Amino acid sequence: MHPHEHVHSAVTRRATAHLVEGYPSTAPSSDMPLYTALLPEYAASQRHDNIGKTRDYLAPILRRIGAHKVLDAGCGVGATVGALLDLGFDSHGFDLLEQVPQWSQQKLPHGRFVVTDPLQLELPFDDGAFDAVFSVGVLEHVGTVDGHATRRIDYHEIRRQWVLELLRVTRQGGYLVLGGPNRNFPLDFAHGLDSSATRLEQALSRWAGVSIHRPWGEYFLWGYRDVQRYLEGVPASITPLSIDGLLGFSRIPSPLRSLARAYVRHLPRPLLGTGFNPWVMALVQKTVCP
Repeated sequence: MHPHEHVHSAVTRRATAHLVEGYPSTAPSSDMPLYTALLPEYAASQRHDNIGKTRDYLAPILRRIGAHKVLDAGCGVGATVGALLDLGFDSHGFDLLEQVPQWSQQKLPHGRFVVTDPLQLELPFDDGAFDAVFSVGVLEHVGTVDGHATRRIDYHEIRRQWVLELLRVTRQGGYLVLGGPNRNFPLDFAHGLDSSATRLEQALSRWAGVSIHRPWGEYFLWGYRDVQRYLEGVPASITPLSIDGLLGFSRIPSPLRSLARAYVRHLPRPLLGTGFNPWVMALVQKTVCP
C-alpha cells in the first residue's frame, strides 16, 4: 500500500464510467494504448528528475501563489504528484492509458490519478475544484498523432479545448501554469524535430546535437501567442515566468551548460515572454468574475 493511499483530499472527484487497474478513467474503454509506453530506464529517470524539479522549481511557485489543491495535467509517471503530497499539497494528476503500468508498479493511490482521452479532455472534477493546475512539457504533445511531433490537422482546436478544460477546473482567482519549449526560440533541448522539418533543419540539428528549427510557421512546439490564442475570449491574465532552476540542459555539451544556465538566470524580465526565452512558462490567472 502506498503511504498516501488514505491521505484525505478536499477535492471531490465525480464517478467515471470505468476503471483501469483501479484508476478512474474518462477515456473510451479500450485495451490498446494509443501511444508507445515508456521504457523502464526512461521512466526511472523521469521519476528522479521530476522530484528535483518539483522541490526546487515548481513547489516555490505554488506556495507563492497560495495554492494548496493542485492538479498535474499530464502527470507522467506520477513523481510530481507524490512529491507535492510529501510537501503538504493536496495534489492530483491525470495522464493517458500508457502511464497506468507505471502508477500500478509504484502502487500510487487510486484516488489521486485519472486516465484521460488524448483527443478530448474530460476531467471528473467540478468547476473551480483546484487552486492551481500546472502542465510542464505536455502541451506540445497534445493534438499529435503519435504523442510526439506529428501534428494532427486540427491540433490547435484540440489544444484549445484541452487548455479550456484545465481552466474550467481552476477556481476563480486561481492559476494555470503552462510550460514547454518555446517555438519562437530556435533551439529545442528536449525533443527531436517536427515531422515537417526541412533538410537544412535536420542537417543543422545533427551537427549541433540539439534540435535547431525555424521560429516561424506551423510547428509542434508552442509559444506565448499560442497561449493567447487558446485563451481568446476568456477573462484571464498571462504573466511570463523565469525558468531559472528548471532545466538541466543535459543535451548541451558540458562546457556550455554553465553558460546556458547563466543565460536563463540573467534574462531580463521584459524578454521572458519573447523568443529570447528558451521555454514558455506562462502563469495564467483566472480573472474573478464580478
